[in-house]
Amino acid sequence: MHSRADLTLYDSSGRLTAAAEIKNKLGTTSEWAAKTRRNLLAHSGICSADFFLLITPDRLYVWKNAGADSIETPPTYEADAKPLFAPYLERAGLGPHLESSHAFELVVSTWLGDVIRSSELAETNSDNDNWLTTSGFRNAIKNSRIEFEEVA
Repeated sequence: MHSRADLTLYDSSGRLTAAAEIKNKLGTTSEWAAKTRRNLLAHSGICSADFFLLITPDRLYVWKNAGADSIETPPTYEADAKPLFAPYLERAGLGPHLESSHAFELVVSTWLGDVIRSSELAETNSDNDNWLTTSGFRNAIKNSRIEFEEVA
């Protein structure tokens, strides 16, 4: 059992702003996401961050200011992840059904890196990613650094 999220994002002053858990699972629901988050918080020791993301190849679930209590709480935002990750999968020559969880983690970290470096703070590319701006996520992680979970 690990004690951190798969990816954590820290702002320029070193404050934890977001934690992301990545699951290579298709066909999830917001109910599944709420239960999975509850279980992760209850058993993994993930610290509280402004944003908690649960990311799958086809869905992206985001909690904003939900704390670290292991209460089953529905996501604040939910988005179709397929259009977000499709360009990254295509560039890597991968299909939408990834065999490797590690490959999907690399896709997610590359996408997050692009969001961090993005200069488009006021605009989004589609209705699917408008949560990036409306939630304050894009602004919160601007110029952040990404850390991967340490494997024992």
